[in-house]
Amino acid sequence: MNMTFKAPCAILVITTMFATLGCQTISNTTSKVSEKALSMVGLGEKKVPEIDKKGVVDISKTTLEQIEKLTQNMPVGQWVYIENDLQGIYNLQNKAKDGHMLFMRLNCKNTTQKPSFSIHNADGQEILKSSDSQAGAIQVLLDNKNYGNPFDMANAKKLDAFKVALMKAKVVKVFNASKLYTFENAKAELLDKPVSCNVQ
Repeated sequence: MNMTFKAPCAILVITTMFATLGCQTISNTTSKVSEKALSMVGLGEKKVPEIDKKGVVDISKTTLEQIEKLTQNMPVGQWVYIENDLQGIYNLQNKAKDGHMLFMRLNCKNTTQKPSFSIHNADGQEILKSSDSQAGAIQVLLDNKNYGNPFDMANAKKLDAFKVALMKAKVVKVFNASKLYTFENAKAELLDKPVSCNVQ
């Protein structure tokens, strides 16, 4: 009598276990299918574009929110090349530990435009640009060697020497109006890439 009583209980326990696991599997599958379907129609959670090992990221098919997240999570102390083929915009930027961002425009895609640089604060506001005549003296230092403002028209000949030195430098500093901005120069090979220089 004990045997007949235990067997139905065991069957009931096993059946309940399979039913529970089966429901969980169906629930997980449904959830994954739902996420995929929503993302296909543009309603699901969109991933922030990833920067590859070379320091390049394509933002052609991203939303403003994704670009903001990318900027917030950008690696510190290295150059990142940001491509937007759809709009024809190419930027090279370097984030400092304090959140300042250095935009370097050495090799202009459009040869009629002039090389330049600009610095933005952590809120994304431009606070200094190489072509600002109201900014006062700007000094760019590569491993503490002063190049003045190599983008100034009076120093046009110095720009080539600056480009060569920049490729080898470990640290880039910009001094202006008693403020010093410091950027590490990792992934300097990206400085050869063509960029959009029309942003002044």
